Amino acid sequence: MKGPRAGIWVGRGLAVLGLVAVIPAVLSANLWALVAALGGFLAATGLALGPLVRVWLADEPPVRPSDFEHTLDLLRRAHGARAGWAVGLDDSEVEVLGKEEVDGAIRQRGAALVQLASVDGRAHVARDPAGSYVAVGDFPFGAGLLLPQPDTPPEQAAAVTEELRRIVAGMRLARSHEPGDHPAQLVSKQLAAMAGGGQTLEGIAKAGVVLAQQFTQRGAAIVLQGSGPASGTLRIVAVSTAADSRLQGLVLPPAAPAVRATTSAVPVVSRGAEDIFGSALPDRRRQDRAGTAYPLFDGHFAFGALVVMGPQPPPGTPVADQLQRLVAELGSRLPAARAVFEAEQRAVSDPLTGLRNRREFERALNQHGSKAPPITTLIYADLDHFKQLNDTLGHAAGDAALRHIARILEGAVRDKDLVARIGGEEFAVWMPHTPLVSGHEVAERIRATVETTTWRWGGEPYGLTISCGVAAYPDTVRELANLRGAADAALYAAKQGGRNRVEQAQGDVTRYTG
Repeated sequence: MKGPRAGIWVGRGLAVLGLVAVIPAVLSANLWALVAALGGFLAATGLALGPLVRVWLADEPPVRPSDFEHTLDLLRRAHGARAGWAVGLDDSEVEVLGKEEVDGAIRQRGAALVQLASVDGRAHVARDPAGSYVAVGDFPFGAGLLLPQPDTPPEQAAAVTEELRRIVAGMRLARSHEPGDHPAQLVSKQLAAMAGGGQTLEGIAKAGVVLAQQFTQRGAAIVLQGSGPASGTLRIVAVSTAADSRLQGLVLPPAAPAVRATTSAVPVVSRGAEDIFGSALPDRRRQDRAGTAYPLFDGHFAFGALVVMGPQPPPGTPVADQLQRLVAELGSRLPAARAVFEAEQRAVSDPLTGLRNRREFERALNQHGSKAPPITTLIYADLDHFKQLNDTLGHAAGDAALRHIARILEGAVRDKDLVARIGGEEFAVWMPHTPLVSGHEVAERIRATVETTTWRWGGEPYGLTISCGVAAYPDTVRELANLRGAADAALYAAKQGGRNRVEQAQGDVTRYTG
């Protein structure tokens, strides 16, 4: 705030000097000089009076237009918010208020939520009788608004979140232009600004590939080791716009150069027609296969790689130096973000199969039924003779068989469908916006795939089969609350009918409890 205050005192000083100069001029002047002075005074008064009148007549007083306080207030007005807060600017807090009086406790809660967001780097939406608080942050910066409706629609909250992210990113970007920054510090600030204030695994990885593409003018990708059941694999978690978008989410084959860079902890360059990602996409064009994989380190442990497409940048060049700084910065940021991501996944995932757990399955169905639900289909599936398999081959074999079934279920559905393990050997497939006939086809495909896919234990093949029950709203039940009971009853009918079959619910039923 030193700049505006200094400007005020400079203005006052100039005004005093002007009066000192005018007094002797008036004393020595003739009539026309006095008229000219009076005209100048009236003109200056008119120029100053207009803004003052606008202030008196405005619904809300204006703020200074050249700072983030003004930007935040504009966003507050655009959304009709009751108040707004920002932290991290010159170690001071900013608060903007509308003409409506806001209780002190409400203001304290909003400021505290913005402070929390600035520390944990995440988006927060808190619904309260006073309204909906929305806050985002990227340490040490944070910004937030208090929207007037307690039941603000999720899409509006998401839009406000993105606009707040841009404000926070602007704060960090402004700070990144401070003189005297070391190049490594500049890369760090650029990466944070690219992340838009987010500290999620997806946000940091996406910012990393965008920055790598800016440095090299080539496509880039980030691959990371999986966790839990997928701990032995590497998956592509982010790709830049100049890279093949089909690579997003792919699991790399063990022989891929990008995998070797991680396991050997040294950079690997693909040679000739060798694809840096292996055979993940066999139909990739030959000229797009070349690339360099730079391992990412968490301490001395390599946990993934930054991949830059095309020929390797010559060592010692500015581009190569920027990439090395980016690799170091990603190595410090991604592990923390991944730890948070894995903690969130453990809360909603089954540790054995990696599928969603029963609690997350119940949450998704309840959320779906909180408003007028569209059509939806539910499949219950149960591995046949699972107890016999456990007793014959042991629990380790049973666990392996469940993981085998989980991968088949995942491969049979769309990205927007949810697959969960809801019991020992019982699974659920929830397919929103899907009619009964399509759900029945998916269930039959699952049954046939389990029957025809060879599963081995100790090198020996063993046959597995699965039974499925299918129910749909509103095809087989009139109330969404009865959907699980209908699918459960259909599954029981499949078991009673000889197993290795798909049964369809016949009408509105209550949950089977036998």
